This record gives sequence, C-alpha cells and structure tokens, in this order.
Amino acid sequence: MHRKMGVIFCENEHGCGDVTFPDLDAMSVFDLQQRFIEAPSERQTRQEARAAGWGRVNKADYCAQCMENM
Repeated sequence: MHRKMGVIFCENEHGCGDVTFPDLDAMSVFDLQQRFIEAPSERQTRQEARAAGWGRVNKADYCAQCMENM
C-alpha cells in the first residue's frame, strides 16, 4: 500500500530547520498517522494552511510569521 501526505514548506530560511505546514515537529505520532490515513488533497492542505496564517506569493509558500513581516 502506498500512502502520501502533503506538506508545505516555507520558502524562507529560518535558521532552525524547515518550517512546515502541518508542523511535523509538533505533531504526535497519532496525529501524524491520522494525517496519512486522511490524506487530504493539496487544495485542502492549502486551505488549512491559509486558515493558519500561511500565504502564497508569486508561487512561493510562506509561514504565518513570514507573512506578518511582509
């Protein structure tokens, strides 16, 4: 069986590693497994990210912190 999970990476260099949506570092194993099971579409992932403050400028994705500074 093949499973996939959409992850959005912030285009800016944060100096602390990749900043992602969903935040893979903060997710519990259960939440990560659930995300794989649900396998939301790219559109749904982008909608969730937008609701969390993420944005897309010139085909590049930026986290909520970067969007505040733009």
